[in-house]
Amino acid sequence: MIIAAFTAFLSAFMAIKLFKPIAIDVGLVDKPNARKHHEGQVPLIGGISIFAAVLAASLLWLPNTIELRMYLIASAMMVFIGALDDKYDLKVRIRIVGQIIIASLMIYGVGGYIYNLGDLFNFGNINLGPFGIIFTYVAIIVVINAYNMVDGIDGLIGSLSLNTFMAIAILFLMSGNHGYLSYPLILATATLPYLMFNLGFFKKYTKKIFMGDAGSMFIGLSVIWLLSMGTQGEGASFRPVTALWICAVPLMDMLAIVMRRYRKGKSPFKPDRDHLHHILQRAGLTSKQTLITISIFSVLMSILGLLGEYFQVPESIALILFILVFILYNRYARHFSWKYME
Repeated sequence: MIIAAFTAFLSAFMAIKLFKPIAIDVGLVDKPNARKHHEGQVPLIGGISIFAAVLAASLLWLPNTIELRMYLIASAMMVFIGALDDKYDLKVRIRIVGQIIIASLMIYGVGGYIYNLGDLFNFGNINLGPFGIIFTYVAIIVVINAYNMVDGIDGLIGSLSLNTFMAIAILFLMSGNHGYLSYPLILATATLPYLMFNLGFFKKYTKKIFMGDAGSMFIGLSVIWLLSMGTQGEGASFRPVTALWICAVPLMDMLAIVMRRYRKGKSPFKPDRDHLHHILQRAGLTSKQTLITISIFSVLMSILGLLGEYFQVPESIALILFILVFILYNRYARHFSWKYME
């Protein structure tokens, strides 16, 4: 397990150095515009590098299972579609169709889907039966786009995904399911080099890189894959409601954004500057302070989820608390969004 994680870390470093000049040559770069205020053209290779590292570590050290093969194939397709979006700015419907195809591969390729939502209302486990397939399609698309939409300032998508992967690893460890533990650890260690380059740890030697849609959608796909493995089946490692807490910030930010855009009569997929990190920056926080604030909030939410799982807090109470936190989150986010509207 340690060797696999180290392989992922080292491979990600090597991939970044390899892909960076190629990205510049082919024009796979992020250019400044009205919404993006960075300096110069930044290579969009973070996600491609992470995927390459995960692929290398998985093929070398993990058991060759049908689940792993389907995940790697689906991830390769997701990264490819994301890279095309980074390069050519694909239309939303094209991205969604691609995500549906990838979701179909994951659902039917391994014959698994989210069918058990747990005992959310104290009436016993909610078993969706065949409707679980539809629910799984929705869950995959929501989580992919939640992580895609939250990527807005340096270090944010890397920090949030690192928090989620480590929380999932802890949940597998708590349950004694060491067989799955390698997956989130590989993803976490593969993300570290990207985070270091993105935050400028090596700015004396090289310029920063961005995750790109290829990376944020790959991260989202990986998260929902791990959550599905962890919450479904007879040997489930943790309860479905816990999944909400460990990816709370991307989910809350996306849902709040969609609700605000709907009220304004805008498309939920139309980009704007109304995300949580935009609001905090308009309120006077620097990019670094915003990153630290959101990261701390994300970690606290994960800790609450882990504590709820460890002490087996009734799922209905965990759900109610999550909904209350979201209501407060949405209320204050909307308030400050209006207050500091430009």
